[in-house]
Amino acid sequence: MSLKNILILLIAIGAAGLTAFYANSWLSAERAAMRASAPIEQKVSLTAEILVADKELTAGQFVRADHLKWQPWPEDAMNDGYALKSEHKIEEYIGTVVRNLITPGQPITDRLVVHPGDRGFLAAVLGPGGRAISVPVNATSGISGFIFPGDKVDLLLTSRFTSKNAKGEDTQRFMTRTVLRTVKVLAIDQKTENKDGEVSPAKTVTLEVTPKQAEKVAVGMALGTLSLSLQSLALAETEPAKVEEIAGQKKKKRDYTLDTEVNSLIVGTYSRAIPKAKKVTVLRGDKTE
Repeated sequence: MSLKNILILLIAIGAAGLTAFYANSWLSAERAAMRASAPIEQKVSLTAEILVADKELTAGQFVRADHLKWQPWPEDAMNDGYALKSEHKIEEYIGTVVRNLITPGQPITDRLVVHPGDRGFLAAVLGPGGRAISVPVNATSGISGFIFPGDKVDLLLTSRFTSKNAKGEDTQRFMTRTVLRTVKVLAIDQKTENKDGEVSPAKTVTLEVTPKQAEKVAVGMALGTLSLSLQSLALAETEPAKVEEIAGQKKKKRDYTLDTEVNSLIVGTYSRAIPKAKKVTVLRGDKTE
């Protein structure tokens, strides 16, 4: 092969190499430009709002609207039992009863609360050792339907008795006394929750009491008429029994109200209807006793 042909071959090989190099560089530049113009993929953590406790809730406590709130929650930390805002309403959990202690910020699930109508609802409302007892009421004794589950009431007993008047005649008298104080209302009729704006007189009211208090209520229903007295939500504790000094001795203030304090036309004082002893005159000679 002549020198001329060798030179031509070398030039052709060099040109081919340069062409391949420039072609590869152009393709790389085009790929880089395409990647730069493409939208950047970002991993976004989607969130949804779920229902959580806004404050600490203890077992047996009725859930109110101010106990709950909606809170954003990461999708990757979601649980099937959580109450999503897109699927539930906060009203669905108002009036439920807490099964176990719920801490602030803890998601609300159906395993943590008992819904009205569920089996064991009333038992979940009762505290340890508590009892439930129902008392009959009407529009007057039941405060015209303005008592709701979770309220605290006093239980009053009005009874009738027989007493002697000033002439020694039997008369019908009335007396009212507070039998129980600060009793929790569990249910009104067969309802353990109330609808907003709905007020209806009740026929029965179920109260949470101790075993001994349940006995007192049962006796009270046989003795007379029971009425409810609604307590303020601001009442922190039951007022202690008042005492007064009488002749240097401490004595409890009378814990009942007589009909004479209501109607001044009623004459007579409280008597246990014990007949007066009859007077007998004894004659012994000229002496009389």
